[in-house]
Amino acid sequence: MGTGKCAVNGNGFSVGDCVVYAGNGICRINDIRTEKFSDMEERLYYVMNSVYDDKAKFYLPVHMDGSCEKLRPLLSRDEILSVIDKSEDIGAQWIENDESRTAVFEDVLKSRDISKILWLIKILHVHKAEMRESGKKFRACDEKILAAAERGVKEEFAFVLGLRRDGVIPYIVNYLTGRRDAEDDERRRTGADRANTVHYAFERAKQQGKNRPLQEGAL
Repeated sequence: MGTGKCAVNGNGFSVGDCVVYAGNGICRINDIRTEKFSDMEERLYYVMNSVYDDKAKFYLPVHMDGSCEKLRPLLSRDEILSVIDKSEDIGAQWIENDESRTAVFEDVLKSRDISKILWLIKILHVHKAEMRESGKKFRACDEKILAAAERGVKEEFAFVLGLRRDGVIPYIVNYLTGRRDAEDDERRRTGADRANTVHYAFERAKQQGKNRPLQEGAL
């Protein structure tokens, strides 16, 4: 019997909690109850509905190997901003080989690392724009991965931040643009402060030189 953070105990999820259910987006736990399906043994299940589709209902066994990895708590607003910042620090070159690129990108999706998935979204959008500008077609395999990457991010970010799903990408772009502008302002301010400090020290040294009495033997 598998145990973990998703087990019903003091550290487990409760009825009413909203969670990320791998492959199914944001779900609300509406019940935790015992069910018996077909010829399967009786089990305790999380009974969940998608927050974006009330008709989408899911049953996930609480005590089963692998169940714990399928659920995680929603990110907080601060955690979302942190992963957006972290995604900017990931650097990698575009992979030209279709098969190799698809394998790498699918691994990123499976990792469920939001900062890496944000990086994936960014690099795909950049490449898509480059293809459009050069009159070339964005490959279907890349479009499929982009859609999958955006779907999960848009759902979670929109739910936590109180945005429309189609407003998530513009929000990320605006946030990063604002961060870069703030960093540029800080560099300019720091540079100005440093220049003023050097100027002040230089002027002070000159003044001290004028006021210093001549030492014996100076002439």
